[in-house]
Amino acid sequence: MKRRAYWDARDLELLQAFNAGAIADTKGCGYLHPGDIAHHIFNGNKYYNPPDLLSIWEDEHGVAAWVLAQPRHRSFDAQIRPNLRGSEFARDIYEYAERRTIELMREHKIEGDEIEFEAWQCDRATGKLLEELGWEPVADALWTVNRIGLKDAPVSPIPSGYAIRAVRGTEESAAVAEAHLSAFPSANWTPELYRYVMESPGYAPERELVVEASDGTLAAFTMIWHDPINRTGLFEPVGTHAEHRRRGLAKALLAFAMGRMAEAGMEHAIVVNSPSNEAAQSLYRSCGFKPWRLIDDYTKPILQ
Repeated sequence: MKRRAYWDARDLELLQAFNAGAIADTKGCGYLHPGDIAHHIFNGNKYYNPPDLLSIWEDEHGVAAWVLAQPRHRSFDAQIRPNLRGSEFARDIYEYAERRTIELMREHKIEGDEIEFEAWQCDRATGKLLEELGWEPVADALWTVNRIGLKDAPVSPIPSGYAIRAVRGTEESAAVAEAHLSAFPSANWTPELYRYVMESPGYAPERELVVEASDGTLAAFTMIWHDPINRTGLFEPVGTHAEHRRRGLAKALLAFAMGRMAEAGMEHAIVVNSPSNEAAQSLYRSCGFKPWRLIDDYTKPILQ
């Protein structure tokens, strides 16, 4: 078994293929949608150099595991080949991920007395191993993976004064950054940072859909991602500008985007909501999404 750092866009494609295969093997239990990989590397960790965060383990069968340390989030992603989950190799991976995340937190002067990890309830081998390693599940902190068959996708007209379209390209980085910042203030978006995302591997402007108001403001947005192996689309992220909420824009946008997914050959769509985001949960239910998988938050103290 050999470990190496992430190199370039070819490695993104490698990891996306690995996860798509693992999803097919496990019926979607315990693995990030391939679109989430690009989103986590280049959007969620926009302040960092990917080779510093991402490690890949390979053997004669190909990718065995990969880890993305996320110091700003005090967390990490760890994806392990299905036949290796719960093994001593998996134990080594989680121990490495802990060390590397804490090391990067200290290097970047990020304070915190614990780290976090999300484990799917259906993957008991991983949950059991985490508990053996001293991780504790957080009570009532359940993330929900919601799913819909695209043949059941709703029809929701766009309200008067608005139109849905795709982002045109990097020339709109400032407008898109402003919409994202209004929806998610803690993300600290700037035009330069969003241009970095738009120029990163995996991004395609035709898959970032926006609602444009009559004055040109981008009032809502979503990014759609495709997994052609499992014929499943992903929404990540979904947001509405603070000045345009409660007008049905996000519902109309999701309905439109599900049509785009179906045209691309997807049969299902998924979207994740956090335990505390009741507005998102209500939106997804109104669009016909049903709870599909549950994900537990685990925490572990950082020993000084």
